[in-house]
This record gives sequence, structure tokens and C-alpha cells, in this order.
Amino acid sequence: MAFFGETYFYMFTATLNPSGLKDSKKNDDMSPLVKLTISCLFAILIMTPDSANSHPWGGLVIDAEGNIYFTFICPMVDNDHHACVWKIDPNQELSEVLQSRRSPSDIVLARTQNRIIYGAERTGQNPNQSYSLWRINESGGTPFIKPTTNQELFFIQSYAVSDDGDIYFARDSKIFVRSSDQSISEFKLDQEIGRIGLLSFSPSGKLFIVAEDGLYKKNKNGLELIAKQLKEENPENIPFRGANILFDMTIDKDENIYLAYYGNRQVIRISADREKKVILEAKAPWSPHGIDIHNGEVYVLESTLGDGKWWEFWNRNDDRIIPRIRRINADGTVSVIYDYLEANPD
Repeated sequence: MAFFGETYFYMFTATLNPSGLKDSKKNDDMSPLVKLTISCLFAILIMTPDSANSHPWGGLVIDAEGNIYFTFICPMVDNDHHACVWKIDPNQELSEVLQSRRSPSDIVLARTQNRIIYGAERTGQNPNQSYSLWRINESGGTPFIKPTTNQELFFIQSYAVSDDGDIYFARDSKIFVRSSDQSISEFKLDQEIGRIGLLSFSPSGKLFIVAEDGLYKKNKNGLELIAKQLKEENPENIPFRGANILFDMTIDKDENIYLAYYGNRQVIRISADREKKVILEAKAPWSPHGIDIHNGEVYVLESTLGDGKWWEFWNRNDDRIIPRIRRINADGTVSVIYDYLEANPD
């Protein structure tokens, strides 16, 4: 997951109530007063084509046991505001798994083909941003790459991790591989494809790449163009100016590709025979920015900017930035796994 642009942060306070989890067998026994109060930090993006910076934000992944991990904002513990990783277990219980080291911060999730979970953390402000990588499990995170300010060692424009532990990370229009022995080499591409936005491995271990407005697959003989014009030029449902972004990508065992199209509030599927289809749409103010597939079902992380003026949302009760998770079932129906608004109707 990744996207491009200058980033501006604003603070607000929201409340996550675990009773907002859907289909929970324990909801009836859960006190509605049990709440997690979190102070949230949101990125308002003003897109600049010449910007050398990239701001990855969030994501959703699922491990082999069916635990859902997603990134949002940490609880307020002091005057700082942190990103964190949340987990929804198979019993539909919500818990915090990992908190960033400092603020401002981002944590971007990825998983291997065998569903080992990683979280890339970016902290601080230019020119002193540091980049690190966690290996995440149900109880927390283990440092995998220590914090570094050297972008040649690790960078969070977009990244993916293979089953053998090799880390593929993008910097501008190039891809680099950090091997398990810590050596770093360029992953040579046989053609120029422009600035890289998304990297993801298929279950069979093939690397898929979104660059500029094209989708590519890395084969033994080189890059294969799968699709172009992934985004609308002027999307009707864009959340705000400059937000025409593809946020996340996942691939199933048949090499169908799923894209979280934040800029038009859609989930797009590109089939193995290259048919493009919208399989989920969100109504304003919701937009998708995380996606994964598990047991043939597609899970989507969405959030909202609220209904009022975005530049005034910290002073308005109706402008809450909040998460929800929906699932596209195998039969095409849609279920809600977590919904902040239903948990907190007032």
C-alpha cells in the first residue's frame, strides 16, 4: 500500500466500542460501557505531482488463523498521537496489538503468501523521518528492521515481503530487495513503468506492481501489462480534491486482482482474463483504503471524512473520521464486520 502527496495532519478524538463488532457471539455479554477512547490523527492529502515524498496509510490483512489486522489510531495516553495496529479475532473481539514508537507516525501492513504479517513504520518529520519494519503476531510485534533514516536501507513508498523473508520496497520508479542476509540489490525491471504505487505477491509468489496508472505482473520473461487506466480521470465520487488514489491491492489464488480505489469509493476486481468490474461501492462519506482476501471472501477497510467542511472537522460533531470493515461474501452478498456508527449512534 502506498500513495503520493504532501501530508497535513489534524487531530480529533473518537471512540471505538468493541460492541460495534458484527456477528459476535459475545456481544450480548459485553457491557456497552466498555470502550476504547482513542485520539485520532488523519492525513489530509494535497496532491503534488512533483512531490518526492510518499505517504503510506493503513491497510488490512488477515493471518492464517483468520485474525483481521488493520491500522488506525492509537489510544490517547499523553499529548502525542500514534498509529497502531488493531486486531479482530475469530470471536469478533477487538484489541490493540502494536503502537508506533513516536509521533507523527504511520504503520502500513503487508503479509506474505503464507500470511505472516508485517508492519512498516514511518515516524518523525522530514528531513529526519525514520523507517522500520515489525513482524506482527497476535500478541504484538518483533522488530525485523531497526529504525533507519537511510532510504537506501529501507523505505516505505510501497513494500511487499516474500515467503522466504525477502523485502521488496519501492523508491520512485525502482524496486529494491533486502534479502534475509541483509544485503540490498536492485530488482531490475525490463521497462520503464513510472513511479511505483503498490506491490503485492500472489499466492503463487508472483510479484504484481501498480505504477502510474498501469498494473503489471512480473514473469520469468519480464513485466507483463495486465491493465491500464485503472482510475477514472475525473471520478464522480472523489472524497476530496487530490484524493484520486488506489490505496491497496490483493491477489487471490486464481490471480484475480482486487484494488481498493479510494478516489471513487470502489473496490475493483480485475479477473485473470483481464475483465475489470466494480464489486463494491461505498456511499459518501465512506471510502476504502485496505483490502485482503481470505477463504474466498474479500475484506475491506473503509473510513470517512464526515459530512461537513473537512478544514473545520476538528470543531464539528458531525465530522468524525471513523473506521468500518465490510466483507464481500463468496455468494456476492455484503456483511458488516465492524461499524463505528452503529456502535456509537450519538
